[in-house]
Amino acid sequence: MLEVKPENERWAVLVNEFGEVGIDGALMQADGISVKEVPGGCMCCSVGLPSRTALNQLIEEQKPDHILIEPTGLAHPVQVINMFSSSDYDGVLDMRATIGLVDPWCLSSDQFRQIPAFVDQIKMADVLVATKTDQADREHLEAFFTYAEKIQPEKLKVGAISGGEMPLQWLDYERINLTVPVQVAAGHEHHEGKPEKPLQQSSDGVQRLQSQTEYANSCGWIFPAGQLFDLAKLVELVKVLEIPRIKGLFETSDGWHTLNKMRTTVSSAAMEQPPEEPGSHVEMIHTEVVDWSGVEQQLRECLIS
Repeated sequence: MLEVKPENERWAVLVNEFGEVGIDGALMQADGISVKEVPGGCMCCSVGLPSRTALNQLIEEQKPDHILIEPTGLAHPVQVINMFSSSDYDGVLDMRATIGLVDPWCLSSDQFRQIPAFVDQIKMADVLVATKTDQADREHLEAFFTYAEKIQPEKLKVGAISGGEMPLQWLDYERINLTVPVQVAAGHEHHEGKPEKPLQQSSDGVQRLQSQTEYANSCGWIFPAGQLFDLAKLVELVKVLEIPRIKGLFETSDGWHTLNKMRTTVSSAAMEQPPEEPGSHVEMIHTEVVDWSGVEQQLRECLIS
């Protein structure tokens, strides 16, 4: 969607990702969009002040026509909406429709349907969109639309997309779901990511930081600048690792590359320019406990001696 924005408009993104190693911001900056990133925790609680600061910087420095606010999937929508529609931003921001992006596969998982924030994100969305439809089977898509039809109040729009190609006019719908009963009240019990242990740095300079919440575990690594990966080995490793979410920026013998994995789909792309932060960065997320030391060893085996 960022690739098809009108040429005469300035866009910016405020992104808050689960995990302690910031990667999403660099992935979006590769598309030439102004980005402010707040890694770790949840936009609505523990990093509220950093989020406000980042948003204020975007407004002041970029003066964008549109700001896309993308909180982590663990953020609760009530607090996020309240934060950015407060009187502090009267005359500055005109908050439009909240768009809920749902992987249809998630609705088949009892684990996801029991997460209050996941359910409330769907309830609070003005526009509900099934994503990754090119990877979903008919059963999952039908389940999504059946589920969406039962939600009250009725959505402004229920749709489906693939490849992130969402119609731009959906961004300009007026916001309607101002008061929707949700499972988590205003003083919601939040399970923000807490570092499981302090930043660990090995003798060769590789840094590792783990984070854990009630619903997910993550681990991120930062490799020293100049340590090169074998791209082919790296892609093959990501394919075989039984970890559903992996994203990274890697310095390889073939230049800088992004690497993304969502469940079984793996993609890699060359970066036009290296990220601002030196060294390869990678983040992995799983709902189950993972032997991160074992994964790190496998990553190291992809380095070029």
